[in-house]
Amino acid sequence: MRNVVIGCGTIAVLVVCLGALVLGGLLVLGSTLEATPQPSLIPALPTATTVSTPTSVSLPQATATPTAQVLQRQQLYRAVVEIITWADLGNGLEPVWSGSGTIIGPRGYILTNAHVVLPTKPGERVDQLQVLITEAEDRPPTPRYLAEVVQADERLDLAVIRITADIHGNPVDPKTLHLPVGDSDTLHLGDSLIILGYPGIGGSTITLTKGEVSGFTAEAGYGERAWIKTSATIASGNSGGLAANAQGELVGVPTQLGVGDNGNEIVDCRQLADTNNDGVIDENDTCIPLGGFINALRPINLARPLIQAALEGKPLVQTPAPSASLPQGRIIYEDDFSDPTTGWPVGQDADGETAYRDGAYLMQVNTAQLLLWVKAGYQLRNVIIGVTARVETSVGDGDFGLICRYQDADNFYRLEISEDGFASIWKRSHGEHVPLVQWKRLPPALRGLDAYTIEAACLGSSLKLVVNGKVVAEAHDQEFSTGDVGMIVGTWDTPGFGVLFDDFVLRQP
Repeated sequence: MRNVVIGCGTIAVLVVCLGALVLGGLLVLGSTLEATPQPSLIPALPTATTVSTPTSVSLPQATATPTAQVLQRQQLYRAVVEIITWADLGNGLEPVWSGSGTIIGPRGYILTNAHVVLPTKPGERVDQLQVLITEAEDRPPTPRYLAEVVQADERLDLAVIRITADIHGNPVDPKTLHLPVGDSDTLHLGDSLIILGYPGIGGSTITLTKGEVSGFTAEAGYGERAWIKTSATIASGNSGGLAANAQGELVGVPTQLGVGDNGNEIVDCRQLADTNNDGVIDENDTCIPLGGFINALRPINLARPLIQAALEGKPLVQTPAPSASLPQGRIIYEDDFSDPTTGWPVGQDADGETAYRDGAYLMQVNTAQLLLWVKAGYQLRNVIIGVTARVETSVGDGDFGLICRYQDADNFYRLEISEDGFASIWKRSHGEHVPLVQWKRLPPALRGLDAYTIEAACLGSSLKLVVNGKVVAEAHDQEFSTGDVGMIVGTWDTPGFGVLFDDFVLRQP
C-alpha cells in the first residue's frame, strides 16, 4: 500500500517519577512511569484523474512455445490494476491511499492485499474503492470502476474485491477478465519472477521488476511456504499486485512485509522521487529500497480458498483469529489493585494521572500524542503478562496494552489494542518506534466490548498479543531478550483517555 503523503507532528515527552509528575524532555533514571512520542500520520490528496469510457481486457493463455510466452508476458500488465481507497473525512469523499491488484476472474474479481482495501490504523475508514485499469504500459491507468470487498483474510493479508459499477456508479455487466493462476508449490530456488504493480516511484505508470525465488519462509498454520522470498525489489505501492512465473502464471501477491536477517526493516531505503507530487523530494516521499533487502510474496496457493469463496458468491466473513494456546506456567506475581499500598506509582498532573481507584488501577493521559506506561519492577526473559482492561474515559481511538523486555525508555516492546478495534505490536529501539505488526483490524467479536482480557506472551523471539483468548497479533524479534514488564496507555489527537486495569498477573512457563 502506498500512502499519498506522510507527515509527522511534534510530540511532547512526559516523565512520571514515583508519584511526582515532571514535564520536559529529561528521562529520569529509575522512574517507574514514563511516556514517549507517538508519530502522527497525515494523509494528503492526489490530483483528480480524467474519466473515460470503460473497456474490457482479454488475456491469452500461456503455451509452451517461446513466441507465445513472449506474447503472454507482454499482456501480463493488462491484468494489473491500481486500487485507490477513498474516505469521507468530513468534506465528502477524498482519496487517502493506493495499492495494486490483479484481475483473477471473468466476472470482475480482483486479488489484492487486505491492507490495501481495509482500514489498518485507528481512525482510518474506507468508504469507496476505485479501480483503475491498465490500458497501456506507458500511460497512467484510467479510472473505470467501483468495487467492494467480497472476501478478506487479515491474517494472510489477502482480499478479493469485485467490480460492482462503473466510475459514475452505474451497474456494469460482468467482463471477460482473466489471468491464468499457477501453482506456487512448483516454484524452486532460482526460478524467475516478474513483479508488476503501481509503486508510484518515478511516475504513475505501471512498473515491472524482475528477480528470482530466493527462498521460503515458514509460518505457523500456513506451512513451510507461507512466504516466497524474492530478490526482486518491491516498493510499498506494489502491495496486492502481480508476481508471475516465466510461463506468465500468477504465483504470488507482493506485500509490504520484508523478510530479512534484521526482521521487517528495510536495510537501504531512500527518497529518490517526488512520489507525493508536492514539487520536492524529501522525507514525506515514499522510501525506495535499494539493496540488502529480501522482499516477500504471499503464495497464490494460500489465496485459493479465498478466491473460490468469492467466485462461489459466499458472503463476506471476517476470518477469526486463532485461539490462543499459551502455556500456563507458574504465577510469580499478581495484583488485583484492591490494596492501594502495593507500590504502583500514584500521581496527577495536567498531562496525566495514575491512581488506585475502585479496586482497580487508573491510567489516564490528558495530553494528545502521548504514551504513558508503568513498570512492575521485574527483570524477566520468558514471561506471559495478563491483565483485564476497561475504558473509563473514551476519546474514540485511544490505545492501551502491555509492555515487556523494557531495557530503558528507548528500548522495549509494546503490545496494544485500540478502543476503535485495532491491534499492534511495536518495538522502541534506540528511541525510534518500529512497527512489528502494523495496526490491524480486530475480529468483529472483539470490537466495542465493555472489558478486555489482554495477554502478552514474550517467549524467546516470539511476541504474541492475545485478546479474550484469541491471538490478534504475532511477531518475531531478537533484539531484546530480557527486561521489565508493565502496562501502557496512549492518545492520538484527542486527550483525556483513561483506562482501568485489574487482575495483573505474571506467569513463567
